[in-house]
Amino acid sequence: MDYKTIFIVDPIRSERIPLAKFLSEEIFTVMTFVSPNDCFKKSDLIRCDLIVFVPRKEKNEIKHLMNIKKKFRKIPLIFLLTEDFPDVNLTEITANGFPNLYKAGNNEKVREIMLGLLAAEGLPPRTEVPHPVPISKEVRNAIAAARGTE
Repeated sequence: MDYKTIFIVDPIRSERIPLAKFLSEEIFTVMTFVSPNDCFKKSDLIRCDLIVFVPRKEKNEIKHLMNIKKKFRKIPLIFLLTEDFPDVNLTEITANGFPNLYKAGNNEKVREIMLGLLAAEGLPPRTEVPHPVPISKEVRNAIAAARGTE
């Protein structure tokens, strides 16, 4: 599985950073932005696989998405609904050239949609890094004995 890049767009830092930490996995690179225009300023450097957009009144409204170039509108887009925007009209947005739209009411739903889109076959096992200090045979035997009693 290739590495995937996720863009999170939310003007409120105190909510953007915890969401990024919640969605992070070894195979995903998560980047956060304040507005959708910031995502694609250097579009030749980083290819985006998924956008999580958190609409906010007067800060990050749906109309700001319409400024995105047409070639970037094909990227799957998840709307994380908030009190500011309890619902989003997906039909209207789809008519403006966004074919892959999803709605989520909470972070868990965002993660579920994200994994379904980017890791449909499941996440690869985490890489195990060997312990920097060798473990003695006595300690290894004690650990094995403790696991045997569980």
